[in-house]
Amino acid sequence: MATAELPVKGQYPELDAETRVPILVGISIAFALASTIAVLLRLYTRTFILRTLGWDDATIAFAQVLSIGVSIITILQAKYALGIHVWMTTEDGSMDQLKALFAGMVIYNLSQIVTKISFLLQYRRIFEGRTRVVSLILLIFLAAWGVTQEVLVGMSCIPVAIFIPSQADKCIDALTVWYLTSIMNIVTDFMVFATPMPAVRKLRLKRKKKLMVLSIFGLGFFTCVISIVRLFTLRSAINTQDPTWDNVPTSYLTVVELNCGILCACLPTLRPLIRKLFPRLLANEETNNTPNKARSKPADIYTLTEITHSGSAEALKENAATYEGSEYANYPGKNTRLTTSIYGRKSGAQPNRGHGQAIEVTTEIGMEESTKSVNSSIRHHT
Repeated sequence: MATAELPVKGQYPELDAETRVPILVGISIAFALASTIAVLLRLYTRTFILRTLGWDDATIAFAQVLSIGVSIITILQAKYALGIHVWMTTEDGSMDQLKALFAGMVIYNLSQIVTKISFLLQYRRIFEGRTRVVSLILLIFLAAWGVTQEVLVGMSCIPVAIFIPSQADKCIDALTVWYLTSIMNIVTDFMVFATPMPAVRKLRLKRKKKLMVLSIFGLGFFTCVISIVRLFTLRSAINTQDPTWDNVPTSYLTVVELNCGILCACLPTLRPLIRKLFPRLLANEETNNTPNKARSKPADIYTLTEITHSGSAEALKENAATYEGSEYANYPGKNTRLTTSIYGRKSGAQPNRGHGQAIEVTTEIGMEESTKSVNSSIRHHT
């Protein structure tokens, strides 16, 4: 559509009434809320359950703050001009929207880099050897590319040259910058998410368990799909006579991509929280992977719950007697692992009582250290 062919306000009332503002606001709020909850749950898990808060948690929290900023800026763009047809906007509104767009681009790119850094720092905590080295190389590369990327965005013709006319002769074609940053974002996504795969494939696990671990570390590839879809919206967002309308898909996909990356970084870390809140949900898997089994269980024995802690042998001995009353005590040290499994046996109906079955509960405590091993059993009846 040529510029001369653009309608004027009031010429087509049905077009004047069209709006994409609700979808922009709805997506921005929904995804920001979802990722914020995921980050808060991750921080709670690492701080109060595992007590292993690290730099990967700090960086993902920073990325979330930036992501909330992008969502707020997207909503502000919708307030000023984005989401309605260009002939329905005002000059001041359009200028404010472009300024918000520029701020959103800068913060979006920074949040993307910080999210990937969080992934790499987490890999360095989990893995050894080659994976740690590759993660360090990528950390250095991402830091350098992050600075370069922000400089390129600051020199792009759209929107900078529009509200700073003196930069019109010095700026870089906006579509070129957007394509370059988006393609590099996709490439670095694949590089980061592929980093732990060789180490995971070498793990000595059953096929089903290994596929599950691979899928957990591969969650980030879902973000790559969103990035590719967003890439194909860039041309229409630039080469259009109705930018405030045609730029909407790029804007809400930016929010979705950013928050999905943060969600993918947080979801795998919530397993300890799920195990604490819903112990039976993971009971079967924990039974199959119990590190210390004092004896094999009969067919009619099933795991009710299992709790694992690490601490020094002295602290574990002192607290073993009262362990049942303090399941998540913070034992000092990291040399000893204490695993408590509670099993139940269906021992027949009790028709004369208020409940139908008697449960026999056995608590097995195993303490292992490099120089000694202690095992004990305590049997209770209810």
